[in-house]
Amino acid sequence: MKLMQLTLIGALGLGLSGCGTLSNLGQGAVRGVTEASESIAGRLTTSGAPDVETELVELPNGVPIDIVAKLRVTDGTPRSYPKPLPAFDGHQVFTLSESRREVFAHRLIDGKRLWKTDLKTPVSGGDGAGDGMELVGTGSGEVIALTAAGGEERWRSQVDSEVLAPPTARSGVVVVATGDGHLFGLDIADGARRWSVERDVPTLSLRGGSAPLTTDGKAVHGFADGHLMSVDLLTGREAWDTPIVQPRGRTELERMVDADCQPVIEGGAIFAATFQGRISSIDLSSGSATWAREFSCSSALTADWSNVYASDTNDKVAAFDLSSGVVYWEQEALKGRHLTGPVVLGDYIAVGDIEGYVHLLKATDGSLAGRIRPTKDAFLLAPYVRDGVVYFLSEGGRLFGLRAGR
Repeated sequence: MKLMQLTLIGALGLGLSGCGTLSNLGQGAVRGVTEASESIAGRLTTSGAPDVETELVELPNGVPIDIVAKLRVTDGTPRSYPKPLPAFDGHQVFTLSESRREVFAHRLIDGKRLWKTDLKTPVSGGDGAGDGMELVGTGSGEVIALTAAGGEERWRSQVDSEVLAPPTARSGVVVVATGDGHLFGLDIADGARRWSVERDVPTLSLRGGSAPLTTDGKAVHGFADGHLMSVDLLTGREAWDTPIVQPRGRTELERMVDADCQPVIEGGAIFAATFQGRISSIDLSSGSATWAREFSCSSALTADWSNVYASDTNDKVAAFDLSSGVVYWEQEALKGRHLTGPVVLGDYIAVGDIEGYVHLLKATDGSLAGRIRPTKDAFLLAPYVRDGVVYFLSEGGRLFGLRAGR
């Protein structure tokens, strides 16, 4: 049975203060389900590795997959949720220790450790990077900036609530999302607050959140009420505020529509999805929705020139046409394998699973094209692609670089 971790604010009479969290009911984050009383989590916890629902079929003529890198970049990912995402910046990768107190920087080409910094305090969300800085946030609402080159601490800045998503930086502004529904813009030089905006936080929401996106002088972020907001990066002035989906249902559980699924920008539009809601295409300049389809998502989206790709909370992978939202294909052969978010790798879509497998799907039709199992440790975090190599971070703290063969 899959068990969940949720963010609560008062509603269930648990006596939690502020943005409290239901205690961990097990170990290891896995994907959620959508039925009965278990229908409300996009990230869940279980005691031990869960059983998968789908057995793998043989792929006798599968595309060969080469392991081009096997790097030890941390001592292991923390067991508690949200899992800290690694940050990639140029030829470097930044990760957190299992204790969440240390930040590591490694070189992608050979895994050489470049530096390690002890923060003396645990980080609550993942790593963020930008403008030559490595950025993290804590449960007490501290934002910490380190130099990407050497790991020296530049500043610490206090915001109003715990930071559960990686901060991002662009054009001299650090953008930070907090658990109480605020979005802050901090000065990259000293952490001084430039602006802040906020939205109401629902009574019940998934614990975690997507990282803010920055592009063309704007910051865009999805909130726990299912809204996507764009603000001016330098001033915080609201450009538009668009609901991806309206909550529906009689109970707070049924009405959960968190926009925790990491959005993606492609071709002048931003594609975003919510838990128990929809996937939508929204014009980046005006905020108007051009199409929307029913879809429940809690992981990262990815896109190429023709489609946007997503895995839902039942681990069905789907491709939606960028311009119309028409479902181009769906692949259910990996259902119940607790997939990572997908990523585009040339002509393929790559996803990892709870048993340490990486699967390649053809981008043209979604058919299974290749498979490799570089580790028996789980892959739980969205992968990253650079120079034709896809990088997956395992629960054991190893970063695997994979390339599709010919």
